Formats: sequence, C-alpha cells, structure tokens
Amino acid sequence: MQERPVVVVALATPFGPSGAVDLGALRAHVELLAEARVDALMPAGTTGEGALLDDKEVEALVATTAEAVGGRADVLAHVGRPGTRTTVDLAQRAVAAGATAVSAVVPYYYALSDDQVVRHFRALIEASEAPVYAYTIPARTGNELSPAALAALAGDGLAGLKDSTKSFERHLEYLAVDLPVLMGSDGMVLDALSAGAAGMVSAIANLQPDLLVRLRDASVEGRATDAAAAQAAILELRDELQHEPPLVGLKRGLGERVPGYPPDVRAPLG
Repeated sequence: MQERPVVVVALATPFGPSGAVDLGALRAHVELLAEARVDALMPAGTTGEGALLDDKEVEALVATTAEAVGGRADVLAHVGRPGTRTTVDLAQRAVAAGATAVSAVVPYYYALSDDQVVRHFRALIEASEAPVYAYTIPARTGNELSPAALAALAGDGLAGLKDSTKSFERHLEYLAVDLPVLMGSDGMVLDALSAGAAGMVSAIANLQPDLLVRLRDASVEGRATDAAAAQAAILELRDELQHEPPLVGLKRGLGERVPGYPPDVRAPLG
C-alpha cells in the first residue's frame, strides 16, 4: 500500500445466468477500475459475495483480477472463513494466485473472546507470505475486534485494518493504535480521512471510482469544498442503492457501465 490515503475497491463478483462466476465480465470491470487510478482491488469480500463463494472460485477471482490489473493496482484478496485452518489455507492459495496482500474478516458464527480472535489472526500472520489485514464488520460476524486486540496484533505484524463497524467513535479508537486503518463505510470516508485514516475500502467505487479518487485527492490537497461535494455525491448514490435489496442496485448499475456485465446476485440473495 502507498503512503497517501488509498482508494480500495470492494470488488463485486459477476455471475452469469448459470450461476457461475463470469471471469470475462470481471476482466472488463477491472480494466475500467485500473484506468480510474484506484490503488487496490479487494475481491471476494462482502460486496463480492465472498461468503457465497467456494475456495476454487476465490482462487480464480484472485488470479483473474491480478492478471487483468497487471500491476497497476494492488490485489488485497479477502480470504476470511469461520475457521482458522480454512482461512490460512485460502490465504496461501490467494497469494499463490497473485494477491499482493490478504484480508480476513473476524471469524463468524461462534462467539469469540479477544484471545481467540488474536490467536486466529496470529496464525494467519505467521503463515502468510504477504501482508495481512484484519476486517471487522460486527453486524455481519457477531464478533468484534476490540482496540486492545488490534493493538496486540499490531505488535505481531498485522499490516492494517478495514473498519466496517459504522461507528466513528470506534474508528477513532482504532486510529489511536499505531496501524493503518481503512474506512469501510462510504458515508464516513471524508471524516475518516480528516481524522488520519490510511484510506477507504469502497463498494460505491465499483460504479464510480472517480468519485472516491476525487474525494481522496481533494482531501489530501486541502480543497475542502471539492472534498465535501464528492462526499455528498457518494452519499446520494449510496442512498439510491439502499432502496433495493443488497447488491441488486449495484449489479444493475454495473450492467449499465460495464459492457456485458451480468446483473445477477447469487442465491439466496437473488
């Protein structure tokens, strides 16, 4: 990752009518994103319907993304699974497929203590040949990453954190740890950058990467009016998409912007 705040796209996954991943549509989408000068792509995360993908599909997504982007942006592959062993295995496969870094959500389903969460990520850090980012989204996982656990993992070599708690108070607590923190909520990007965030991981950037790049550049260059206008446009687009079931509006919008991009979401979402 770069020193200036980074724009990371929470990459959507295209599915054809048969339900299989459409790698051709993915290549076309990645090309448009690379041309927009984003800094990194995150395949197989929440926006990418990663929990609905099998490991071979994740591996193919990572390989195709890495090949299509051709070094113009980093590939931060999401590999989080409920189990430590399966997360470690998928991380190693993702790196072999071309990921430049990996991200893993805090394990879900079973209630976990801080010690269990820390041990999980320590195992991943020790086994990975690429930088490891944690990803916290407690509304989906049922488990939180506490600031104390984050501080412990910072000492163990964790590369950074994607924060999707939707709590700016918690975001500030994460920023107090000496570790890069990426804002994962599109509505809070400008505030996060102003507070010292290392960048953002954005779903909206799938559709309009230029908005996030514009917001980042205006924020860095001290153009407050331009930055506020970009954030307002992001909020307007986010609100439009929230009138529909998760990812449905996003996929339809991609179909309008990326030639041949299918509108389907994977069952049970669609």
